[in-house]
Amino acid sequence: MAVADLHGRLDLLDALLALFPDRQFVFLGDLTDRGADSPGVVARVRALVDAGRAQLCLGNHDQMLVEATCRQNAELHDLWWENGGTPEQWPSSEALHADAEWIDRMALPWLVEGLVLFAHAMRPSPTRPNAHLWGRPSDTPVSLLPEGASISVHGHTPVSSPVTQELPDGSVIWFIDLGAVWSSELCALDCDTMQPVIVTLPAVVTLP
Repeated sequence: MAVADLHGRLDLLDALLALFPDRQFVFLGDLTDRGADSPGVVARVRALVDAGRAQLCLGNHDQMLVEATCRQNAELHDLWWENGGTPEQWPSSEALHADAEWIDRMALPWLVEGLVLFAHAMRPSPTRPNAHLWGRPSDTPVSLLPEGASISVHGHTPVSSPVTQELPDGSVIWFIDLGAVWSSELCALDCDTMQPVIVTLPAVVTLP
């Protein structure tokens, strides 16, 4: 089951996990920033990964956190801060650094399971190295899938409802980010049935 961008919405993640207590998950990245509890989301996902129930794809916000925290990249630190970075939510700089190191170690640029490629933003591109992290359908051509895959699933670009499109090569692309941090709607795609599941909770105050 592919899970779209959480951005600190632990309440939505817990609601999803309550509905599917025994499923395997692929998180499409952007665990952190903007929402109320980025450390809680990372902790929950860490526990699922450690239990063998989940895998994580790197999101652009997760990359900014890692670069700013682990590599002291001043440029990306400023970009992270401007895009809703929430370092103050962690109880200490050591706790923040530990979570950033874990993301750096465990998050995959993209993942192929069976027929499905999972990547945060767009399909990986041989000519655009950051397409899988930062690309959007409006500005990034859709690349061919690796041999054996016929479907790709992405977050990153907010949509009002899950979007699926069959492409000229016969492959299918999904975008499932419902902007959970603002909409209070989290989409997960059941990759056994290719049916989206939407969890909705009351809206909460979020950061810009």
